Amino acid sequence: MANLIEKYLTLKNRYRNYDTKHALKRMQAFRLAVQELSNKGYQVALELLGSINFGIVEDCSDVDSILLHYCELHKDEGSCPDDCPNLVFEKNEIVKLVNRRLEDENIKVDFLDNINLKFVDNSLRKGFIIDNEALYRLLFYRNLGRPVNRPLFIPYCEQLEDNPEFIKEILPWASEALTGYLNTNQHRLSFNKYNERILSRGMLLPKELEMELKKYLEGDIES
Repeated sequence: MANLIEKYLTLKNRYRNYDTKHALKRMQAFRLAVQELSNKGYQVALELLGSINFGIVEDCSDVDSILLHYCELHKDEGSCPDDCPNLVFEKNEIVKLVNRRLEDENIKVDFLDNINLKFVDNSLRKGFIIDNEALYRLLFYRNLGRPVNRPLFIPYCEQLEDNPEFIKEILPWASEALTGYLNTNQHRLSFNKYNERILSRGMLLPKELEMELKKYLEGDIES
């Protein structure tokens, strides 16, 4: 998985060099929304996926998001159910606060998953680490996405990365999950859209980026 993630991160970071004004504006809106929620007593963080993760955003782009939060109501569960009042409130507030700052854009935010950091914290304290899918997903999303309020959850990720037994156990799971994600038709189409947006701004794609991207589009991905 290390080699696969390294390739993915290299490609993602190269695209970040082309951050559009919409990408930067939205990242700031999400940061301020999370900060405002924190002031209200709700500690949350996000991993953003999709176009904003690669920085190639237009005003019509949606946002895919993973919500990380603390929920005492479901402290024994890795994720909160959709009808969890804390989860519902936090999602609605994030969307409202982000769109208030973006004013005329009114973007759509899709929450693809959530992780209860209360469960994560308890699992690490009790040593319940192996075969713990919530912890797998936490570290997987950290490598996959673009974080908002990273300090809230990065200590947990660092603890997991420092655990050789956990890393050994997560490798097959994460490798399969990441390979599946990178090989989806939607993921491939997204790169074509990113390139079109870069070229429409009168910029040329560096040869090294074209070559790295070609490997992805041809399915030349090895774990």
